[in-house]
Amino acid sequence: MATLIQQLKRAEKLTPEKIVNDVFKFIRSIEKELVAYNQSTLFNDSEDIFGKPIGFYSSGTEIITKGQKKAGEPFDLKDTGDLLESIFSKVQNDSIFFGATDPKLKDVLKNTLSDDLFGLQDEDLNQVIKTRILPFLQGYIRKGLGI
Repeated sequence: MATLIQQLKRAEKLTPEKIVNDVFKFIRSIEKELVAYNQSTLFNDSEDIFGKPIGFYSSGTEIITKGQKKAGEPFDLKDTGDLLESIFSKVQNDSIFFGATDPKLKDVLKNTLSDDLFGLQDEDLNQVIKTRILPFLQGYIRKGLGI
């Protein structure tokens, strides 16, 4: 077991700058997981980041698709080309940015009820914090203090 002086010396190594840098690196390492949450929200739940519907199919769409898509059913963005696969998250400074690189993004957004398609819903963010960030921080502190 470490003495109090040994623990204090270890704690001094955990400077705010080092902690911020290491947490930044960790969050950058889970960018793809963050994207997967966003893709699932759009594809499976048909919701924006606030839990609101992203849109509904029209009777015209029902006719064009010969009933495969019923009027009033929520958009799932399954037939929007490369949109879902082009979603990205990027950690910069103290923010995480979400977006998509699909060249048809503007056209897709014209047909949605929301422009808030990219990001995490609060439930997903809480899940990431509980299952990924908190365990990382707990391990980080234990390792840094030699516990």
